[in-house]
Amino acid sequence: MKRAPVDFRGEWVVVTGASSGLGREMAKQLVQEHGANVIAVARRRDRLEALAAELENGTSRVHPLVADLAEPADVARVFTEATANGPVRGVVLNAGVTYYGHALEQDLESFDKLLATNVSALVHLCQRFSRHFVQQQNDGGVLLVSSMAGFAPLPYQAAYAATKAFVTSYGRSLSYELKGKVNVSVFAPGGIATEMLELSGLDRKFKAGDVGIMSAEECARLALDGFRRRRMLTVPGASNKLMAAGMKLAPNGVLLPAIARIYEGALPEGGKG
Repeated sequence: MKRAPVDFRGEWVVVTGASSGLGREMAKQLVQEHGANVIAVARRRDRLEALAAELENGTSRVHPLVADLAEPADVARVFTEATANGPVRGVVLNAGVTYYGHALEQDLESFDKLLATNVSALVHLCQRFSRHFVQQQNDGGVLLVSSMAGFAPLPYQAAYAATKAFVTSYGRSLSYELKGKVNVSVFAPGGIATEMLELSGLDRKFKAGDVGIMSAEECARLALDGFRRRRMLTVPGASNKLMAAGMKLAPNGVLLPAIARIYEGALPEGGKG
């Protein structure tokens, strides 16, 4: 028997990386379209407080929670504070950082932060909240935001793509292990027109409206739809689904040079080093 979509109305939902981009848009839609209460997690207090002021409407509440998920102590504090006032029903693990450029030019501090944010914090929070859902028996769920970058090796985003490959594999495996206890979904978008695209420098090559580049609003709506419907994996958009299939099926000897040519055009020096 097909189960009804999860109803987040009046429930607490945690959203990490909520100060900008996809995370901010998901927090907005959870409040405005789904009637949820949101615990908004990010590093920038001013943006979280502005988001709370924008979204609180007398029915839904927004609780800003300032944390740096590259710091283990902050990761533990997110769970403790989020569950202090009662049960949480959903968790959107969206926070992530990237590095775009030559792999040998990425310093170890940057790599360690990328690994801590994209992988370690995600696993720790997923475990903690999943145990919480099992104990509460409240049909809770976790949405892991991955990327199509995790479907194939990605020259010039080597470390980032590797972390997203981990997220996709981990999430799908956990979805099977926890079936019937916790709803675990993976969302794997292509490019999104957000601040991350600009900060990485990829906006030199990819623009909003390009094939495979979606708006944060559209991506957020499709992500939450997949989450509410308990889909194990959601790839948004027909063009992205087609590209994802091609990335899985194409021989690496064909795929890697093709990807490299696309990304080389956005490197700061305009090509290979």
